[in-house]
Amino acid sequence: MIVATTRTGRLLIVGILLSSLLLAMLIQAQPLPQITVDEMLGEASAHENNEVHVRGVVKPQSISENGNTFILAGVEEEVFVDATGIAVPEGLMEGTTIAVEGKLRAYEAGWVIEATQVQTGCPSKYETVD
Repeated sequence: MIVATTRTGRLLIVGILLSSLLLAMLIQAQPLPQITVDEMLGEASAHENNEVHVRGVVKPQSISENGNTFILAGVEEEVFVDATGIAVPEGLMEGTTIAVEGKLRAYEAGWVIEATQVQTGCPSKYETVD
């Protein structure tokens, strides 16, 4: 190959390879669209055993003592969240809107999200300045 023998040719080939690699990474890393609890459970069978990114409100009096399980509520539906094995943020409080990523599974008792990530809002962002 005569092109690769010059410095400019080698730089061109490396640039093309790096650009191709970057493009392949961007195609692979598409984020999940965030949906509500009601939207997810309205089409639960389509989401079963798949990764979901769900937004909802932590149901009052549903957080376990260790904070690893709770119920995420929508307007009409609710889903149990099992966050065992991951670090749950300190901002997880009853009545707050959060987002959960994980796999939706069907159990005898109902639907469960096996969480891989729990995202809360930053409380200081909403505090008033005196």
